[in-house]
Amino acid sequence: MKKLFLVFSIITFSLLSCSKKEKLPKGLYSKQVMAEVMMDVYLLESKVRDLSLKQDSTKVIYDYYENKIWSSHGIDDSLYRLSFEYYINHPEEMSEIYSIMVDSLSLKERLESKAPAQ
Repeated sequence: MKKLFLVFSIITFSLLSCSKKEKLPKGLYSKQVMAEVMMDVYLLESKVRDLSLKQDSTKVIYDYYENKIWSSHGIDDSLYRLSFEYYINHPEEMSEIYSIMVDSLSLKERLESKAPAQ
């Protein structure tokens, strides 16, 4: 009977431990903000890669425009990196961010394709 109680207690404790929601780190950027910034960063990476310049030149260009991204969104790069690390370690939440990005990029592409040619 004691063994059964011990097993039941361990299982109950384990289930309760897993069900508690982890507290978010202070100052963590929201999923929406992360999606917007990550989308801009990925687009920047793509544009810089397509320039076909030497690596040192692309690094200078990338760093310049990356700083513009931080300032245009009004975010701190170190807090962005902390937020990114948090979401990377929480795949379900990161998946939500990627879903937001995909939706945003799809909408952007549809709007651009409907815009009149100049």
